[in-house]
Amino acid sequence: MATYLGGKLDLSVQTEVGGAGVVIPAVFVQEASVEVTEGTRTVTTLGGTFSTPSGMSESSMITVTMVLDSMERLKDIFGDLYNAPTTPQLSGNFIIGSATCGSRDGGWLNLHYTCDSDDNNDVHFYNAVAQLNFAPTYNNGDALTVEVVFMATPNDAGNIIRIGTGDLTAISEWDATTGATVPVV
Repeated sequence: MATYLGGKLDLSVQTEVGGAGVVIPAVFVQEASVEVTEGTRTVTTLGGTFSTPSGMSESSMITVTMVLDSMERLKDIFGDLYNAPTTPQLSGNFIIGSATCGSRDGGWLNLHYTCDSDDNNDVHFYNAVAQLNFAPTYNNGDALTVEVVFMATPNDAGNIIRIGTGDLTAISEWDATTGATVPVV
């Protein structure tokens, strides 16, 4: 009998350039949707019009619906917008508006099946910039969720996405703390 991929999915993100990654456990990820579309090249000849893949990315994004146990959870993704509290206050805040200046830096993003012992089924984005779509619904029947869209952009080597293992020579896994593929020991 065949086995199929599925189950719990952890999301690891690096939100600070050069900083350590943050693992967002599966219990806070309601859904993750990946869209990577290769562009096309259309050639018109006397023999007809033909379209072929261009080898270039037309669109690359990851949409994650996060379940919030607290608004504080958003600091894992939007650390650059987070204003830390001072004692005795335990929670900070996020202020988004016309007085907010600056640009958001990207970092890597890695999707990993929680129970997998290696990175063979990982989806890794080399550079992803987060965009907050804050449209929560407050009611008595649903958990509070927020949608985060990560727009994938190339890294310095021009890479956008890796589907599968990060090491073709040894069994490996993604280490969110170091931001690197490491051997499984």
